[in-house]
Amino acid sequence: MRTLILVAILSIVLVYTQRAPVLSDNFVALVDALIDGRVVDRVQVWEDYDDQKTRFDFDREAVHVHRYNFYKLLKSYEVDERTQNCTVTPLTTTLKPFFGWAVNATLDKNVCYSNVERGRIGKLWTDSTATETRELCVDETDETKPLWTERINSRDTNYLLFHAFIPGVPKPEVFDLPPVCTK
Repeated sequence: MRTLILVAILSIVLVYTQRAPVLSDNFVALVDALIDGRVVDRVQVWEDYDDQKTRFDFDREAVHVHRYNFYKLLKSYEVDERTQNCTVTPLTTTLKPFFGWAVNATLDKNVCYSNVERGRIGKLWTDSTATETRELCVDETDETKPLWTERINSRDTNYLLFHAFIPGVPKPEVFDLPPVCTK
C-alpha cells in the first residue's frame, strides 16, 4: 500500500515538474492554417527570428503567392505568380518568437494526437492569459517536434497543423526577393 501511494505521488510530481518544450524560433515548416475551423491555406513557412525575416508561400484563390517580411526594414513584399506583380507594404509589427509563449506553458493532464500521422500521440502544453489561450501539442518522444498549435481569443481561433518542421536557420537565399520586386 505504501509503495502504491509513493508511486502515485511521484507520478504527480513528475507531471507537474516537467519543463515546457523548447522549440526553435528559427525553422522551416509546412502547415495547414485554419481560422475558425476552416482551412485557409497550406503554407510553407521560413522563419529566421535571429535576423527578423519570414517568408510564406501559399495559394490564394488558385494563385500561388510569396510573402516576404523584413522586420528590420519594416517592409513586406507580396508576389503574385500569375501577374508577376510585387506589392510592397509597410510592416507595423515586430516579429515575436513563434514559440516564445510556450516557456510559460504547463503540461496538461490530457494527451493530444497528431492529425497528420495517424496514431501519433503527443504531450499537450497550455498557457492562458486574460485575453487568450494557447495550446501546443508536441511529439511524445521528441518534444522539439510540434504536431499542432492553437490560439483562441475573443476574435478568432487560429490552428496550425504541422506536416513538417525543421528547426534551424533557413538558408539565406530563400529570402532573396524575385527580380520583379527589385526593379
